[in-house]
Amino acid sequence: MVMLIRFLLKQYLVFMNNNFHKGRGFTFIEIMIALGVISLVMPVMFSIFFVVARQQSKVFILQEVKRNGDNALNVIQTLSRQYGRTLHSDTPATQANSICVEDDSTYSDDIYIKDAHGDTFHFLISDSKIASLSARVATGTTETVFLTTDKVSISNFSLLCEKQTPFDPPILTISFTSSQRNPDARPDESASLNYQTKIKLKN
Repeated sequence: MVMLIRFLLKQYLVFMNNNFHKGRGFTFIEIMIALGVISLVMPVMFSIFFVVARQQSKVFILQEVKRNGDNALNVIQTLSRQYGRTLHSDTPATQANSICVEDDSTYSDDIYIKDAHGDTFHFLISDSKIASLSARVATGTTETVFLTTDKVSISNFSLLCEKQTPFDPPILTISFTSSQRNPDARPDESASLNYQTKIKLKN
């Protein structure tokens, strides 16, 4: 279609250029032809522009969803792998509430991760955002950091730990869905990505 429009415009310009050099004015028929060509070209050009704009918008939305999901997953992986030592079902972390310490055991509720200094941290959903909450035993203070922004909505967030053999440390499984935070968005303008990873804690 675009090639046809280009051909018609080229032929029209050649025709008008030849008539202009002959010293003739524009006739009523020539003006009508020009208006007809314009009436054909303009709707097509506007539709092409609209499609390109919507595609660019979808790409931008997908980039934002992916950027938030990648950042949250990277932070969770880094903190858990580097600092996690034991897993607990409650805080303060004690031996009584330790989880995934026996062989073939699993746990899928709130999970608190204890580091080498006795401090705990865990991840949760707050206002459809992933939050990292750290508790320090020495000072008795807590700190909350959001890992995703208001531009995306996090759903299906889950933490699961399992221990398979007595020689392996517990494995922490994290999964969630990062989506565009706009319930009124058209289906073809929305974006959603699923994330899942397994993290092996240090012995």
